[in-house]
Amino acid sequence: MRCVCKLCVGALLWYIDNLGTVVDFIRRFWVFGLILVMVALHALIIVNVRKELVKIKADESQAVDLGRFSFQRVDDKSTVYQVHLYALLEPSQAVRGRQELQKNIATLNEIVGQQLRLAEKNWLADPIQTDLKHHLKQEISKSMNIDFLEQLLVTEWLELPVGIATGTTLSQNQSLASDS
Repeated sequence: MRCVCKLCVGALLWYIDNLGTVVDFIRRFWVFGLILVMVALHALIIVNVRKELVKIKADESQAVDLGRFSFQRVDDKSTVYQVHLYALLEPSQAVRGRQELQKNIATLNEIVGQQLRLAEKNWLADPIQTDLKHHLKQEISKSMNIDFLEQLLVTEWLELPVGIATGTTLSQNQSLASDS
C-alpha cells in the first residue's frame, strides 16, 4: 500500500514541478487541439447525416408502377385509350405489397386489361376517372386477394382515334380503303 501512495505522491510532485512545462505546451498547441476537436465533431456530424440518408433511401415509395395500357372498349372500336397506372400501397404494407404485385405482374396486367376493355363509357368520359379507378381497385383486390391497395393513380390519359393510334395518316387510310 505504501508503494502505491509513494508512487501517487511522486507523480503529483512531478506534475507540480513541471506545471510550467505543461502550461507552455498547452499555450503553444491549443489551436491545434481545438482544430482536432472541430474535425472530430465534423466527422461525427457527417456520419450521422449519411446514416439518415441511407435510412431515407431504404424507405420504399408507396407508389408502384403498374405500366402503360392501350385499349379499346368492346363496343367502341373507333377510339383507342392509353393510360399509365400506378398503385398506391398502404405505408405499413409497402414492401410486401410491392413484392406481391411484382411477383404477379402478368396476372395484374391481364386483370387491368380486361377491366379497361369492359369499362363503361361514362367512366371513360369522367375527366377524373373516379369510378374507373374505384372499379379497377376493387377488381384487382378481389382477383388477387390482396388488401394493401390504397388507391390507383391514373396518369398520361389519352383518347386517340384509331388511325392516329395505329400510326396511319388520313391519306394512308383513304388509300387503304380504295385498294380494297
